[in-house]
Amino acid sequence: MNNGDFQVLKLRIDWGDQDLLGHVNNVSIIRYLQAGRVNFMERIGLPAFSGMKTGPIEAATEIQFRKQLHFPGNVEVHTKVREVKNTSIILDHLIFDDSGELAVSAMEVIVHFDFVRQCKIPLTDDIRDNIKRISCV
Repeated sequence: MNNGDFQVLKLRIDWGDQDLLGHVNNVSIIRYLQAGRVNFMERIGLPAFSGMKTGPIEAATEIQFRKQLHFPGNVEVHTKVREVKNTSIILDHLIFDDSGELAVSAMEVIVHFDFVRQCKIPLTDDIRDNIKRISCV
C-alpha cells in the first residue's frame, strides 16, 4: 500500500513486545523498523536471505522515540526513500499508533553489499528503476 510516497505496513503490537515498565520495548521498535525495511527492500528487488552473494546491509540507524506505545494495539510503519546514492539507499520511517499519533521517527542507511568480496557495490539499474516506480525520488 502506498500513502503518498510512503509504503505502509500495518503490524500488531504483541504482548511480548512490552518491557517491565508496560510499554513497547525499544528492541521491539527496531523490529518494527526492520519489518518496514524488509518489506520495502523486497518491493524494490533487493531482498535479504541466507546464502546471498549480494544484498542489502544496514549501515546506520537513527531513532527518535516520540511517544510510548502499549499493548494491546497496532502500529503503522511508513517507509520511504529519502535519497539514493551510488551504493546506498537512505530510508525514512515513521511509526504511528492506533490513534494516528507519531510515536517514532527513524532514518536508516542501507548499503548494497557483495558478501563474497566483502565490499559495497553500486545499486543496479533494475533496483534504481524499481525505486523510481514506487517512490517519488
